[in-house]
Amino acid sequence: MENLITINAELREEISKKACKNLRAQGKIPAIVYGITSESIPISVDLGDIKSIMKSEKKENSILRILQSNKAKFDAMIKEIQYDYLSDHIIHVDFIRIDLNKLLEVEVPIVLFGEAIGVKTEDGLLEFISRTVHVRCLPTQIPKEIRIDVSALHINQSIKVETLAKTDAYQVISPANTVICAVAAKAKEEVVEVAEVAEVAEGAVAGAPAAAGAAAVEAPAGEKDKGKEKDKEKGKGKEKKEG
Repeated sequence: MENLITINAELREEISKKACKNLRAQGKIPAIVYGITSESIPISVDLGDIKSIMKSEKKENSILRILQSNKAKFDAMIKEIQYDYLSDHIIHVDFIRIDLNKLLEVEVPIVLFGEAIGVKTEDGLLEFISRTVHVRCLPTQIPKEIRIDVSALHINQSIKVETLAKTDAYQVISPANTVICAVAAKAKEEVVEVAEVAEVAEGAVAGAPAAAGAAAVEAPAGEKDKGKEKDKEKGKGKEKKEG
């Protein structure tokens, strides 16, 4: 089957932390396969296989055929990958079984292309708001990405989920009013006139000498008061001698 990736898996008999650590030391990753109706199965897979899947065209949306020791096989997809928060290494993978003949819901990336006219000629700014949408489709119809042409987008216009082109391959189930992208006007910066700044500066400079002059005038007045007080003290001294 086209785009189907086959990987090998081994059943895990021990699920302790020590057993998981030993698997990672051997280049394997502990994993669990969650069933549609059946019980979950603990398995281990090669780290190299997971890295190859994440480098493939559809990445986590790839359809996988997991072979368990050449005895059992089932179709699945990656549900979640856990990473070590310090080293960013893959430490665990969750798979989910799928039925190739039944609809499922997945998240698909959005890719914008073209130059919006609102950016090119109207000095607007393109904002990429929703970078993924949820779609419902058969596993074999999962799109790699959804491409959107923004060339005709003017300033203050947007593209929403409800305006996306319809297709028989899948149905976009994200809310219809979800904004994917928009062209917004650039924020205007407040400009202070140079003349106003000059006037304020001149006023500040003119006020400085006036204040200094006032201080200079006040100083002699203070000295005169001190002189008067000394004269009064001398006068009192003379009166005492005469008495």
